[in-house]
Amino acid sequence: MIFVHSLPESLIAPYLTSLQERLKDEGIRIGSYPVLNQGVYVSLIGSNQDRVREIGKEVEKEIQGNIVSDAEVVKKKDALEANNESAKASL
Repeated sequence: MIFVHSLPESLIAPYLTSLQERLKDEGIRIGSYPVLNQGVYVSLIGSNQDRVREIGKEVEKEIQGNIVSDAEVVKKKDALEANNESAKASL
């Protein structure tokens, strides 16, 4: 499950750190990935999909983010890379 939000990572880091500590025995991993001018992507990874979805609802509320699909992440990543390549070519 992946979320995106526009707040700085530093504002959600304390929450994500405490959540990771709380979930460590359940085998659910949390990652946060800031993307310049795009916001921060937060991922929840675990084998118990029902539990991941349950935690996902909490995360969505706490970080005021939106759930995005894998396809949306790839699309945004591709667009960002294209913009970076265009900027490099113009130098």
